[in-house]
Amino acid sequence: MLLDKGICSIFRKKDISPAGGKPRDGYERIYQSWYGELSFETAPFQATGARTDVKTAARIRIHQNRAIDPHDVLVLLEVPEMPETARRLDVTRAFHGTDEENGQPITDLTLAEVEA
Repeated sequence: MLLDKGICSIFRKKDISPAGGKPRDGYERIYQSWYGELSFETAPFQATGARTDVKTAARIRIHQNRAIDPHDVLVLLEVPEMPETARRLDVTRAFHGTDEENGQPITDLTLAEVEA
């Protein structure tokens, strides 16, 4: 699969407060990669008591990076810092494997919209 849709920037939430200061969350960029869009199916989203449901907003394929974890946040832009107004997507699932077409190592990410 060609990874030619654009470049995405992946961030991890971290505490950016000074030593001894009140905790304050910020984002640290951990990876950038070209990406390709994958097909996905939507299903009804019905949150109930003990059940965990995830509303998928997109699925993308990137060059493999096994350090990406669920709840890392990405934007479909090439940026050095987390932008204030860009659409943010939360990683809900990361599959690390190989591309069936060319055997290259890839990571497939399932993404959910981050609500502001």
